[in-house]
Amino acid sequence: INIGLLTKEINNMINKLKKILEPIIGYGIVFIVLIAVISVIAILGGGIMRLFGFEYTSVKSIIIFFTIVTIVGFPIETLALSFPKALLSLDKITIKLAKILFVILDTLSTMLTMSLIDYFMGSVSASDISIFVISFIIALLSMKDLNE
Repeated sequence: INIGLLTKEINNMINKLKKILEPIIGYGIVFIVLIAVISVIAILGGGIMRLFGFEYTSVKSIIIFFTIVTIVGFPIETLALSFPKALLSLDKITIKLAKILFVILDTLSTMLTMSLIDYFMGSVSASDISIFVISFIIALLSMKDLNE
């Protein structure tokens, strides 16, 4: 048995394993951080919504609800941001009007998404006012995206 050849083969296998594991670990960490952020937002958002009639079976239900809302709502909320930005860049509206338009569009798009997810998700029940309030708050907090 050639020890040098065996050592070289072991090092090659270790390097191949590193190349496979590094992206998996990296994406795994990003995924965990993303879920943690969504979970915090979900718990805070669920608490605010509960004041206005939001009901849920467990904290897990809230986290799943907000995670699905985030994923499903991303495309339409991107449009809600893009439209006022485009009008602003074309000098068709002022920054003040762009912000107002963004808040209206973002609130409506989030309300639509939340209502849709609420309809299909049996473990949560959101009243219209709870959906409106949290959608409006999210839109106000997202307004900084318009300035970027």
